[in-house]
Amino acid sequence: MEKLTIRTITDDNWRAIVTLTVKPTQAAFISPNAESMLESFYEERYNWHIYGLYVDNLPVGFAMIGAYNVDYQYIWLDRFMIDATSQGKEYGKKFLEKLIVFIRKNWTVKDIVLSINLQNLAAKQLYESFGFKDTGRIDEENGESIFVLSQK
Repeated sequence: MEKLTIRTITDDNWRAIVTLTVKPTQAAFISPNAESMLESFYEERYNWHIYGLYVDNLPVGFAMIGAYNVDYQYIWLDRFMIDATSQGKEYGKKFLEKLIVFIRKNWTVKDIVLSINLQNLAAKQLYESFGFKDTGRIDEENGESIFVLSQK
């Protein structure tokens, strides 16, 4: 049985995570992990938290969570990717479920927010299957549609 874990990115594992990439047809939809890691260090106002997603001891994905708003109780799942070599194995679905639980355990939130390019049909379908709803708003920074998962 495979063990799926969410691990903080550290000096020991960042190199393995930075090499993970999506399929070439998906590259326009998500920033490279190296760029996300740099944002986590330099965009201090968002207090980004970066994580490697592991199956047993094999890194298969990346997530970046932050921009937590205490007053309105929301947080952004700003980046979420599964490496091209690990796609098609249900890891996207399994890790999204784990990340939602992880977020609700570690932050007091009513809403989990993310943005997607609506041309990324696979991501849109995945997020909608978990209950994320299109807010009709556009993220001014990247032109993507903002989706939200509200606590029931």
